[in-house]
Amino acid sequence: MGSRVGSTPIRAIVAAEWVSSIGSSMTVLALPWFVLVTTGSATKLGLVLGIGSIPWVTLPLFAGPLIARIGARQTMVIADAARLPLLAAIPALYSLDALSFPLLVVLVALTNVFLAAHFPAQRLVLAEVVGDEESLVARVNAYLDGAQTTAPLVGPALAGVLIAALGAPNVLYVDAATFGVAAIAVGLFVPRRKPTTEAEERGLLAGVRYILRSRLLVVLCVTMLTMEFFFTLFTTTLPVFLYSHSDQNARIAGVFYAAMGAGALLGMPVVSGVVRRFGALHVAAGALVLGSIPELLLGFPLPAVGVAAVLVLQGIFGPLTGAPIFTVITTGTPAALRNLVLPAAFGLMFLTGPLGPIAAGPLINAVGVRMVFVIAAAGSLVGSAPFAIYVARHRNLDGAASATAEAT
Repeated sequence: MGSRVGSTPIRAIVAAEWVSSIGSSMTVLALPWFVLVTTGSATKLGLVLGIGSIPWVTLPLFAGPLIARIGARQTMVIADAARLPLLAAIPALYSLDALSFPLLVVLVALTNVFLAAHFPAQRLVLAEVVGDEESLVARVNAYLDGAQTTAPLVGPALAGVLIAALGAPNVLYVDAATFGVAAIAVGLFVPRRKPTTEAEERGLLAGVRYILRSRLLVVLCVTMLTMEFFFTLFTTTLPVFLYSHSDQNARIAGVFYAAMGAGALLGMPVVSGVVRRFGALHVAAGALVLGSIPELLLGFPLPAVGVAAVLVLQGIFGPLTGAPIFTVITTGTPAALRNLVLPAAFGLMFLTGPLGPIAAGPLINAVGVRMVFVIAAAGSLVGSAPFAIYVARHRNLDGAASATAEAT
């Protein structure tokens, strides 16, 4: 029997995520700002974000056996504690004039090694604490997505002020400290649970085999592989756009990022109700299709108020997309296999993520930032088609139930 949504472990997980997400949302502005200020190169920014994110998309598959061996809660604590010194090393080495560009890429990549274990473990902890009811799992996933996406209400605006006062490198110290806070919160308030030895005994590729036996999960992973490339293309282009659109004013750029957090705050309370009404599968499909609209709108000249409004809309689709997708995967997988299936799904869905940032710099130089937004929007719309078509053809099927039935 799972815990209720308002229980102390759930509050601790969400609070820890919100604190660390505030720090991370500061880094979302501070790290690109640091690279752009010190190098003036959108291509180098893409290399930092692209190469640095390779571990995050390639290692979740290998995190599954680790989570099965030591447990999701312990994995989260270790991952957060490890990211603290790695991120803090960036400003520390910069202050000593010992931070080369290749070393910066390596440190970002090492930080993402532990993110690759943290993210699936975090979703698995929620399922352990809450249980298997779809609307309830969607609700707590929405809280988690909301914590990740409402943090930009505070983080980037605060980062803009701190960048102006302290410089971009020093803002990274704050983000590093938030990982320590998150590790302490989870370690103290989330109970330790016995690892799932059955999942560990099935082998490294058991999660992949399960996914390949489910047509729903295969279609979802193919869709996300395509969309992840165009989404990361969009998110890498966005700071370059804001850097120039705000006349290199970090405070103004921080306000624009905060607009996405405001959107997430509006979208988060809606998730549980729409999932209960339409099902996680249908909500996810609809949000993936509609999520291309904000990217397209940024391809047109807009006043500052228009840009902020579009970013609010972008933020709304965050919890309406992520929470239902993770709900479909989590509730549609037998509990004994979740420690392997969810990390495998992360690896398969986000594998193309590093390619978007790497492509962003050359594309921006070739066609300009607005046209890159149009390309990202068109690619996202096309990428969402396989999943949307599958859901339309199987409109009477529940996503979780069909995933389980197909894979057994």
